[in-house]
Amino acid sequence: MIVKFGRRKMIDKKSIIIGLIISVVLVVSLGYVAVAGPFIGVLVGSMIASYLANNKNRLKVAESALHGIIVGIFTGIVQILILYAKSGFEGSIAGILIIGAGVIIGAYIIIGALGGLVGTLLQVKFGKSYKRSDMELEDQPEQQN
Repeated sequence: MIVKFGRRKMIDKKSIIIGLIISVVLVVSLGYVAVAGPFIGVLVGSMIASYLANNKNRLKVAESALHGIIVGIFTGIVQILILYAKSGFEGSIAGILIIGAGVIIGAYIIIGALGGLVGTLLQVKFGKSYKRSDMELEDQPEQQN
């Protein structure tokens, strides 16, 4: 499903959900391997979400970054909930997790935006090319003969 704002389709929910699932799986599995594992997981998940969203629509750079940011935010929330469940839902650890959530989600927002931009670049490089008729002619300067 695609959320529309006015005439433009801006957020592709399906690609965000796919990127989120991949990101959460990678964060949980790579979190035990290395310190940078969760960050790599968010980067890969946001790249995939942006790549899939760009396959359906031509997104602008800000919209691609938005897909990555959304994946980063939700991955951070899921990771905090998993850590809270692993601690046995203790009240003493909740305060630490709330402070850590701000740091983790903030870092994931930055990495998600970067992944969204990289996903767009990958789609431009390796994806299908758009025909000349699909481009908007309004933004092009007029040629004089």
